[in-house]
Amino acid sequence: MKYNSSGWLFTQDKLTNDVHDITYDDIDSLIRLSLEDNTWSQDVKKQVKYFDKNPGGEIILNQLRIMNVAGTTVTFPFGDIITFDSKRHFFRGENSQFEMSVPTLNRKIMKMSPIEQELFRAVSNMRIVQFRKFIWNINVVPYWEAKISDVNYTALAQHYGFDTPLLDLKNDFLIALFFATCKYDKDTDSYKPLSKEDIEKSDISRYGIIFHSPNWMLDYMNGTQAIQLHEKMMQHDWSLPFNIDSGELDGVAFQIGYQPFYRCHFQSGYIYPMRENMPLQQDIRFEKLRFKQSPELSQKVYELMQKGKLVYPSEGISEARDILTQIQNAVEFSEDDLLWVYDINRVDRNLFPTLESFREAILEFSVNGKKIHIQPNEIKYHIGRPLLRRINKQYDNKDLLKPIGGILHHTSEQRRFREERCKEIYGKLI
Repeated sequence: MKYNSSGWLFTQDKLTNDVHDITYDDIDSLIRLSLEDNTWSQDVKKQVKYFDKNPGGEIILNQLRIMNVAGTTVTFPFGDIITFDSKRHFFRGENSQFEMSVPTLNRKIMKMSPIEQELFRAVSNMRIVQFRKFIWNINVVPYWEAKISDVNYTALAQHYGFDTPLLDLKNDFLIALFFATCKYDKDTDSYKPLSKEDIEKSDISRYGIIFHSPNWMLDYMNGTQAIQLHEKMMQHDWSLPFNIDSGELDGVAFQIGYQPFYRCHFQSGYIYPMRENMPLQQDIRFEKLRFKQSPELSQKVYELMQKGKLVYPSEGISEARDILTQIQNAVEFSEDDLLWVYDINRVDRNLFPTLESFREAILEFSVNGKKIHIQPNEIKYHIGRPLLRRINKQYDNKDLLKPIGGILHHTSEQRRFREERCKEIYGKLI
């Protein structure tokens, strides 16, 4: 098995929604191709280092090379990110042959009325606002915004268990294969290999699925879909806050990049906004690879990924898991949370033309049988000093540039913006 000149495994003249059954030998071939992609990525990094010392020549080509290695500041519609090493393919792995692959939030609101959907979205976004405020207590978060880059709070929330309209894509076949052959254990907040009982539980659990697309098809940084999006973005009213789940970004993959916590870049994570309910099964831009599950394959991949440590690291923020769970199920919010979601997340003005109409509706809304409450003061999620110290200890005094490769590529304008942000946060340059 190998990719053709356009980066596809099976697609030839036209895109289809065919499901392709692959063997374990095919999986081994894809693992080898993944390792070749790692080599390609390292070669690109060497080229960038060469052109850093020997500037000039193919300016546009050099810039594209730089955007595909760790440490480049790239400005997205919703903020700056620091890139990790990019490869040439997108994958998504699922450990069962589900009928619909859509974001968690989309699944929950699918059968609701438009008004109920908008209110549930608002509740989910208020929870993310609370998550944002909570993690600001951890030293590395404000420091990251002051010195490194913007923080993608929605992507972080997605990777730490919150409902969002984002689907995860991976830039690495092995990582996707891990999620396609292992299961999440909520009790231990870790992944485990599939057992025979897990596999034989139902017809859909007997098969794993890998969705695949070459990056030129979807990637915001160099994909054909991105060209159309850039044209669309020219029509956006930039006097209004940009909403990542507005629907404007649907169908394009955005690298999450390095973030103050580790899970996103460990998983080579990309976000794929999907406000509309088009499951991957119906999207012809993704090849569908199906394989038979087995305990042996699952155990092999589990060991290959060091029992999950290479994709699901144990880190400081994980120690606040109980607090994160509280926020994920919150029904009490502050007036500031409400205003933030109405103005910044841009609640649909066609449904709720005024803040008062939105407030009245949200106060009548229930989630899992619990009414929403809005109070004047901030909601405080208590984190004890000993716990906060333990969490900070895992991030403080660390060389934040070391995982990135020790160097940041950014423009003078991006550097000035970060300096201004530093002054806003700390009152001075640090």
